Amino acid sequence: MKNSALDNLQVFNSANTVIIPYIKRCDLESGITVTASPLEQYTLDFFKAVRSITDCMEQLHFSIELLSGYRTSTSPDSMNRHDHIVFAIENYYLRITSVYDRCLRLINILYNLGLPERDCKNSTIVKNIHVKGSDIETSLKALDKFTNSFRQFRNSVAHNETYSEDDKLQIIASYYFLEAKGVTDIIKFKHLFKTETDKYIKDKKSEFNADLVELESLIIDFLNAVNTKYLGMKSKFTS
Repeated sequence: MKNSALDNLQVFNSANTVIIPYIKRCDLESGITVTASPLEQYTLDFFKAVRSITDCMEQLHFSIELLSGYRTSTSPDSMNRHDHIVFAIENYYLRITSVYDRCLRLINILYNLGLPERDCKNSTIVKNIHVKGSDIETSLKALDKFTNSFRQFRNSVAHNETYSEDDKLQIIASYYFLEAKGVTDIIKFKHLFKTETDKYIKDKKSEFNADLVELESLIIDFLNAVNTKYLGMKSKFTS
């Protein structure tokens, strides 16, 4: 699955005017690479950082699709349907917050700030003298505000707690746990719990897709602002 709205952004066209000629100079079949010029190396690093953001967005789509992709024949032996749902939801929350971290790392490369990755934080990126007052600062603040609403769930997952947002998911978990244990008294509720689980997944996918539409709009604005700055930085290598 490809997201054409992101893959067709101008920022990729701008970077490709440098990357494609460089690749053509390399003999990749023989494993021979050519030493990149300063502009080429800068653009290669820049392109990798941009791609890490759009790749993460694509993986968010995968997480949503995986919610309804449980199959006993292809899942690990010990994974029931509830486990599968939690796995997909946790992946979603981890990635939707990591998008912003990747944006900060891109700005570090874009402006040639030279910061270690661990130091690419709001205090060092958004407040940087080169970033302040720019369209990039505005875009970053909007992205930070949006992703902050998910950090509670992300932090819960990251600190080794099982995702649990509501009572319905807990009830679903209890049923599938007892089913796996072979408790026969609950078999008569199988159809009911399948219906409830299907509805839970449908509602969750609808919620996540709506969030992703908003996030993609913010990312597009951000990468368009980044492209403008990249073209300015690029001209410094050729002037």
